[in-house]
Amino acid sequence: MKRLIQTGLATLLAGIVIVGLAGAWAAGAARDKREVDRMTEKMKTVCVGRALVDMPEEAEVELTHPRIEGFDIVTFSESNEEFHSRLSQREAYIRSVPDRLGGNKNLEVAREIKTDHGVAGRFFVHGRTVTEGQSSDGITVERYRYEAVAVEALVHVDGISIDISANQYGVDAVEALPQLVAQLIPNPANKIPTEPGFCIDRAYFRDPLSAAQGEEVRLMARLPNHPDIEFMLISAAGVKPEEQGLLERNAESRADMSAAEKMHVSTIRAAVRTISGLKGDEVIERFVEDNAATVYSFWWEVGGTEDNVFIPHISFTMDTGKGEHGPTPSSLSEGVALGLWDKISSSFRIRPTVAPKLAVTEPLAVPIGTQTLAGESCPHSGWWLCSEPGGGMSVLGGQRQYLCKGQKMPQALLLPPQTLWQRMRGLQSSYEVDTRTAWKLVDKRERDRGVPRLPLAQATLAAQASGSQLSGKVLSGTGPGVAIGCISKTGMQCPASGWWRCEESHALDGTRWFAVGSLLPAATFEIPSAAFGRTFGRAQAIQRRSVWQLVRHAGAPGTGATSSPDDEQPPVVA
Repeated sequence: MKRLIQTGLATLLAGIVIVGLAGAWAAGAARDKREVDRMTEKMKTVCVGRALVDMPEEAEVELTHPRIEGFDIVTFSESNEEFHSRLSQREAYIRSVPDRLGGNKNLEVAREIKTDHGVAGRFFVHGRTVTEGQSSDGITVERYRYEAVAVEALVHVDGISIDISANQYGVDAVEALPQLVAQLIPNPANKIPTEPGFCIDRAYFRDPLSAAQGEEVRLMARLPNHPDIEFMLISAAGVKPEEQGLLERNAESRADMSAAEKMHVSTIRAAVRTISGLKGDEVIERFVEDNAATVYSFWWEVGGTEDNVFIPHISFTMDTGKGEHGPTPSSLSEGVALGLWDKISSSFRIRPTVAPKLAVTEPLAVPIGTQTLAGESCPHSGWWLCSEPGGGMSVLGGQRQYLCKGQKMPQALLLPPQTLWQRMRGLQSSYEVDTRTAWKLVDKRERDRGVPRLPLAQATLAAQASGSQLSGKVLSGTGPGVAIGCISKTGMQCPASGWWRCEESHALDGTRWFAVGSLLPAATFEIPSAAFGRTFGRAQAIQRRSVWQLVRHAGAPGTGATSSPDDEQPPVVA
């Protein structure tokens, strides 16, 4: 009987302890939730690249290290007077630097940039470098020559200066920078844009932008009331995913730890986590540092894709215990830290990309023969004839150039005939006249007609790619429900039959007809005959992913279905 009484008493005491612990845990969880609710009572939405994330209103947020098309971008506050003073000093310095031959032609291009959005400044091309030599495969020897320049645009708007630059840039691609500036929209208050584009600090770049342009930006954030808490979010498009995901890399790292090190690390959560449709890996760990400080690490990662700006590589982290002189005990308990992380990370989403519908007004006709001066806005997309050349001189980019509506008419860079010495050395002098270049509209077609210099990549029927069959009915449709201006990409099924314009300005494709359901091809680019060790005079081509834009619905050429006789052959840049 005594034994039974003792056993019953022990069971009763154990039950009381369990109930007490459960009550304490419930009370602690309630306190943690109240603390998280207090910290996140007021939130603000931040645009990071193409994504949105909600942060506590008190958070000090900074967008840093933006990069697009190989250009580094720096944004900072500066008065208009300070900007122009710095701009003059920069141009004077570039002019004062000797060129690679010791002469005074280091500055090759210096022209004004001004957009319809008030962005204004100067564009510089300078610091040309030449690397040449020869390579051999053991049988043949080929010479190579590679030229690069430094390019930079210093612009200013609404008290904000934006410097965009690259030190080693391809000579044939320097106009990518003025085009990028033309897509730059000021956003001093960092409001959430209502149109598709890529957000940086106090500005954004309006679409179209492709994954191949490698857009990248990162967010850094801290909480003033909890200075040991640090957030970092990195978004990078066009990045090849790592072979190993976060979970696999973390498991390998744990396996390499010594037994003593493993005693200092505890895994709280390690699993696949999908946030707003993006599938990623999440790892949450507790660390006991050498100074006995307990800290927490939170990490969510999406591998991303190489060809889709809306599925970029994402690395989102939150760390506690960050101190100026090493780790410091976390100012948040484990429960509060977990609650805060879950609340903020769950708010991550890709920003909606549907632009608001605007009232459509009938544009005034721009007749053939219209003349416009350099620096003015181009009134109509088409082929424009430069009035400058004479005396055997030519124009960089050609006397006849295709210019888009809205872009600034360029100041012609004149190229005098090469001397025998210049031809032997591969050099070309250039200069700009003091008067503004006059341009005359001579052709409204999207591209000149002509035979491609090199074979173009062909569209592939989806049936051929998948081994299935598509009905002729599908391929004969023109997709009238697809809006003009629709964007699609290499490898995607063409959503509507019609004429599609390649958005890569240097591609040979121009505007081409594709059938609905076919897989859009890569764009074709010509490689200079003397580049990368290839034999001089032998044309070469490369193909890479591109963006295509629908410019007109049309049946197959020759069928008469919404196509004109002028569309019988695909227009190709001559």
